[in-house]
Amino acid sequence: MKGFLDGLDVRRLRTWLGLAIAAAAVLLIVTTFFSAAPATTTPVASTSSSSAKSQVAGQDIINYQNVLAASVASALSVVKGAGDVRVTLSLHGGPGYLYAFNQTTRRQTTGSGSSTAIDITSQTTLATAGSAQTPVLTQETAPKVEGALIVASGAANPVVREELSQAAQALLDLPAYAIEVLPAGGGR
Repeated sequence: MKGFLDGLDVRRLRTWLGLAIAAAAVLLIVTTFFSAAPATTTPVASTSSSSAKSQVAGQDIINYQNVLAASVASALSVVKGAGDVRVTLSLHGGPGYLYAFNQTTRRQTTGSGSSTAIDITSQTTLATAGSAQTPVLTQETAPKVEGALIVASGAANPVVREELSQAAQALLDLPAYAIEVLPAGGGR
């Protein structure tokens, strides 16, 4: 066992361990954000439901984007030499929603058994709370992160810049070309 540990770069091991812990924290924050019970939301009046719902959804997306960016910045700031880190994320699309539904399949076979007619009907499952009925939400997915801008005071060092890029790739599941790392104060 001691021979195995002699070959490890302790600095890199600490960096990756810190990133793993930070990734777990990001995952925890993201799952907590989207696990809020739909029953706690206030029903939107039907007169302006589409505009009000889009405003609420838009605010939720901005909150999600800010929380995720802050979490990534916190994770990246533990990279040795990174210094002060700021992160801006670019999201693709909005949240996705999957609602429960009841499906009924009806088959009719002719007397000779040669032809069969199939009728499939689907109806969204509704939950009743007082006098209001709302669709039953079974799954909500977050918008996909499609790019990241990382500005760090230590990014003038090419080694630190590369480590920040690799860490962001691992945290956000992004390819290298979707991440830009710049030193604070401008320039490269």
